[in-house]
Amino acid sequence: MRLLTDRSGRTSSLRLIAIGIAAGIVNGLLGAGGGILIVFGVSPLLATDRQGQRDVFANALAVMMPVSIVSVISYILAGRLDGAQFGLYALPAALGGVLGAFLLDRINLTLLKRLFAVIVIWSGLYMLF
Repeated sequence: MRLLTDRSGRTSSLRLIAIGIAAGIVNGLLGAGGGILIVFGVSPLLATDRQGQRDVFANALAVMMPVSIVSVISYILAGRLDGAQFGLYALPAALGGVLGAFLLDRINLTLLKRLFAVIVIWSGLYMLF
């Protein structure tokens, strides 16, 4: 894994730390959404090449896994997680994650970006109405 740098070649550790904290807070509050902050926050730091742009999505997922685990543990301790309901969608979601990771390098980058944008817009509208 390469170190994230901005376009001038400098690492941006403080920005990455701030993005990480914000992503953790959003994920803890809403149960999701921290990955969106990572995608938007890390995108300008990666090189402009196509592989670097794809790496944004992979980095967001890699960071959100431990954040999500911490959030889940917090929800369990607070009694806010229904184990029966969790079981119904956890395995299919994990299988979908494997399929999505497999497809990441096989989907056109423009289509991938548009799909992400549609999901973000749909999610926002859903939350508003």
